[in-house]
Amino acid sequence: MSKPKTSAPRLYGIQGLRGLAVLMVFSVHLYEVERKYTHGPRVFGDWIHLSNFGLDLFFVISGFVLTFLAFGHFAERSYLKSYAYNRVTRVYPTYLLYTLPLVPIYLFRPTLFNATDGHQVDLFRTLLLLPDVTLPLIPVAWTLHHELVFYVLFGGVLLFSEKLLPRFIALGFAGMAVLATFGALIPRAEQSAFARIVLNPINFDFLMGMVLAWLIHKGERRAALPCLLLGVAAAVGGYFGFYALTGADWIGNYHSHQLLGLPAGYHALYVFGLPAALVVYGIVALEMEKGWVFGRAIAWIGDASYSIYLTHVMVIVLAGRIWGSVGVPGWPAHLAFLLGTTAIGLGLGTLAYHLFEKRMTGFFRQHDPARRAKLRAAAQA
Repeated sequence: MSKPKTSAPRLYGIQGLRGLAVLMVFSVHLYEVERKYTHGPRVFGDWIHLSNFGLDLFFVISGFVLTFLAFGHFAERSYLKSYAYNRVTRVYPTYLLYTLPLVPIYLFRPTLFNATDGHQVDLFRTLLLLPDVTLPLIPVAWTLHHELVFYVLFGGVLLFSEKLLPRFIALGFAGMAVLATFGALIPRAEQSAFARIVLNPINFDFLMGMVLAWLIHKGERRAALPCLLLGVAAAVGGYFGFYALTGADWIGNYHSHQLLGLPAGYHALYVFGLPAALVVYGIVALEMEKGWVFGRAIAWIGDASYSIYLTHVMVIVLAGRIWGSVGVPGWPAHLAFLLGTTAIGLGLGTLAYHLFEKRMTGFFRQHDPARRAKLRAAAQA
């Protein structure tokens, strides 16, 4: 008799980490608005780009969660169907809900969007989330291009036996090393839209998340706290060390600095990617081994992180434009603007989550064809 399959345990600390990650991304964009529009002395300095660490946390978490949930379901046709359905319905409905209202605004006032690329936006690619050389209407949605490519590739891995997972991970690391090294030789301006996705070293984050899931699944829990502390120290120390050596406060994946003989583009991997993997491992292992849950106080932000992530730029830029026109100088007023904008950005994103995203996600989950087929089969048994 075969053993019944059990669901993966829910890891509450992951939501705390998602909350932390979106707060870090939020702070980077709030800094840009503060620098451009406000009247008072700045609270944030260039050092806030350390918070780009949040993006790596998001990607490592994605690789970890999808792999962790898949154990016991590899080479299972019904799970693959459900996986594909859930990935599409998880990403697109919420994304389109926030994107579609921007289309008429862009057609009427294109100068409000994407100044980095001369206010050019390909609406067709934006709506379908296809890779492009220009940013989407929601500029932070460029990260979804990476997520979607990973979803497709991971779906291919699900076709095969779980025993082959370590080989696929190793193949992924080898292939990504070749692609990222090759990409470092080609100026970003000369890369195609798809090449910018597959050649980007940030994709290593997904693979590291997969490794963590495999380790946790195999029962690895050792050195959780040291790994967590080391990850935090490595991110902070690595960032400021990079700044001290290069004078650059932005560690882009295509940065021109050739440091320690490393190919351009790998610096963010070493400074943010590897530390993010250590942090995620430490948080998950501590929860599973000791019952210590990270970030209970910000788990609600983690729950709403997708909606907050997609809406926060629009909110804080609008707030910045208004404050730039009617705001008053002075430290108290400036602090009030930053705190108020943060509260509004998080509040509206959370409200949108409860009003729209959560309900749509529940609706699509209830109508998952694979889930409904299982319920029919159970009813007939």
